[in-house]
Amino acid sequence: MNNLRILYDNAADRAALTASSQAGTLGPAKLQHDGKSAVLRATGTAQTITATWPTQESISCVALIFTNMTSSARMRVRGYAQPGDTNPVLDTGNVFPCRAAVHGSFPWGVLPLGWNAYQAGGVNTWGRGGGADGVAWFAPVRVRKLVIDVWSPQSPEGYLEISRLVAGNYWSPEYNADYGAQLLLQDSSEDYRTAAGDLKTARGSTSDKLSINLSHLTPMDRARLMRILRENGKGKAMLFSLFPENADPLLEQDHMLYGKASNIDAVATPYFETYSAPLQIEGI
Repeated sequence: MNNLRILYDNAADRAALTASSQAGTLGPAKLQHDGKSAVLRATGTAQTITATWPTQESISCVALIFTNMTSSARMRVRGYAQPGDTNPVLDTGNVFPCRAAVHGSFPWGVLPLGWNAYQAGGVNTWGRGGGADGVAWFAPVRVRKLVIDVWSPQSPEGYLEISRLVAGNYWSPEYNADYGAQLLLQDSSEDYRTAAGDLKTARGSTSDKLSINLSHLTPMDRARLMRILRENGKGKAMLFSLFPENADPLLEQDHMLYGKASNIDAVATPYFETYSAPLQIEGI
């Protein structure tokens, strides 16, 4: 099992982005904003996003955050050392960024075919638990251009929309997070009673929160974590994946968040050259 991964420096925010199509003013610049309602919307169910940098960037992950993709969607990532190159230094081939539950992992008929951990839906559903995140992991490469092809022919809206592009290199500690990680579904809805005694609900928004503990940090990992906390603090969003590339895609999907650290707690020294730190991540 792979250890926790944190992508804390989003190189996509430094890139010049273009898209093969856009609906109205919903263009690729929206991919560099954290607001869920700011989306790149294609005119159909296919999209090609191109990211170009003035200097080479180290990339080992590409993630599309808050999309209306279904489990049948495909993604292909190609990376080029220089913008004018014709031969890529990276080609993932066609991958399933929102993989479905493995066939045969649940008793027949318990879950529908093609089911994953996400609730399918467009941007109007994202505030209440809708939307899917797609991800591709690969060995680090240095590139100046990324070409990301996405197809989602079964998206019920009839078009493809993406809220956020994340691309960069991740940090992974030598020793994984402790057992006992907690995933909390936060719901701001409130129940109330009417004068007739009926129980009603004022619908609010939903979000995920992940709480982990890193109790065996090496000196190098402690230094890296301190740098992440100092540079990002509570205000800068990062990509967290507790079970990256897990054989169970539902486990990975439930425990992958694009969010912010909601706590800056003490980094302790329980014994010689070993350090520990709790971490809480709240989805945007």
